Amino acid sequence: MADSDFDGLPALDGAVTAVAIIDHDGNPNRVIDDQLPFDVTIKWTVKPPATAALLDGRWTVKVYAESMGPGPEVLIGTAVVAANGGPVYNASINVPIGTLPSDVPPDSGVYKLVVVITYRTRLNVLTEMAAFSEGPMFLLRRP
Repeated sequence: MADSDFDGLPALDGAVTAVAIIDHDGNPNRVIDDQLPFDVTIKWTVKPPATAALLDGRWTVKVYAESMGPGPEVLIGTAVVAANGGPVYNASINVPIGTLPSDVPPDSGVYKLVVVITYRTRLNVLTEMAAFSEGPMFLLRRP
C-alpha cells in the first residue's frame, strides 16, 4: 500500500476501501431525492495482522457533507463500530430525510462526502489514530 489513510500510529497501515451512497431502493446512487432517506456505507482495513490484533476498543465513523457551492457543511451521521482485532471493518449510516436542507439555491445541491474514522481504546481514551477519505460527490435532487 503506497500511502495509508490512517495517521498517528506508525505500526498501523490502513485504508478506507469503499464509501458508497445507497438510496432507498438499495442501489448505489449519486443523485439523491431530498424526500427520501439514504445510507452511506463505509469499509476500511487495517494491517499488519499483528497490529490489528491489538485493537480492542472502538472506531467512531463520522460522515460530513461538504457543499460544492452555496450551501452548508453538515455532519450527516455517526456510527460506532467495535474493534475486534480483525483486519476488515464496515459501517452503515442512515441519513434521515431533512438532514440536508432542501432549500438550497438552484445552482447548488451538490455535495462531497468526507469520512473521518477515529479510534478509542477499551479504556475510552481517544488515540491519535485517524483516517480520512473524500468522496463521492452527490446531488441532492428536489423533484
